[in-house]
Amino acid sequence: MNNELYEVIKTYATKTHKELASLLLDKSKDQLIALFNGLITIYINDKNSSLLREYITVSLAGYTPTNTKIGYNGFKQSTQTGGKVIACEAKPQNF
Repeated sequence: MNNELYEVIKTYATKTHKELASLLLDKSKDQLIALFNGLITIYINDKNSSLLREYITVSLAGYTPTNTKIGYNGFKQSTQTGGKVIACEAKPQNF
């Protein structure tokens, strides 16, 4: 993690929303893109946090994702079994 991203995360965790907004408003568009890419890269590759990988997998498979860490990752309504709800459990690998 670079220092700029660390400062944004630290501000988010320890300061007010106004201070975070001020910090982000001082950044250029290119800086914000770099921060966002860095954050997503860290989040999606974190071996202890599969939430984002599961969300993407379930969405691409046509299910409606849930925002819960425990239990099924998504649901969809079947068109062949009388409209019953079909649950989805996703366990994507981290490469």
